Amino acid sequence: MSESVGLPKIVTLRDGRVIELKIAAREDYSDGRYEFLYSWLGKVDEYLTMKFKPEDVENNKQSWMNNLNNSRITVVGLNEGRIVASATLLMNKEGLRVAHTASFGIAVHPNFQNKGLGTILIKSLESIAKERGVEKMEVNYYDGNPAGTLYRSLHYCYEGRRLKKAKLDDGTYVDEVLMYKFI
Repeated sequence: MSESVGLPKIVTLRDGRVIELKIAAREDYSDGRYEFLYSWLGKVDEYLTMKFKPEDVENNKQSWMNNLNNSRITVVGLNEGRIVASATLLMNKEGLRVAHTASFGIAVHPNFQNKGLGTILIKSLESIAKERGVEKMEVNYYDGNPAGTLYRSLHYCYEGRRLKKAKLDDGTYVDEVLMYKFI
């Protein structure tokens, strides 16, 4: 897939570190890059739908790479050749009544959080979505995820919640919060 017009290629974070942003391709997950991504996702997966267990890395890698296509666009953030951020835009198929909507998910390495990278990723996804005719962006997160503050700061509005949507490792349940923004 060609680079998007709205995607900055090189960005500087508030702390001065430089990040290369690009639309992910299969080669971006080679040379241990995917394994590095997977290892830090396992440290923040309490906020993610999936558990990132070390023994599942190869199966997950193949599944992830098979899903790289036009309806699932992933932007990766690279620092010194390592994937330190990933943001995925899930487009709905043309011809559906929901084709004007898209949803997204982001993950940022803990050492790169609160530096402006999440904002850059979301704005990049919004720009890509708008270029493709999307009017409404949707995001869901588990209650307690600090990303909720980021979404609100970017003018995402509360749409609802799904009660006890996820069960955490300690046996407690958390609600899923639904937010949206017209772009």
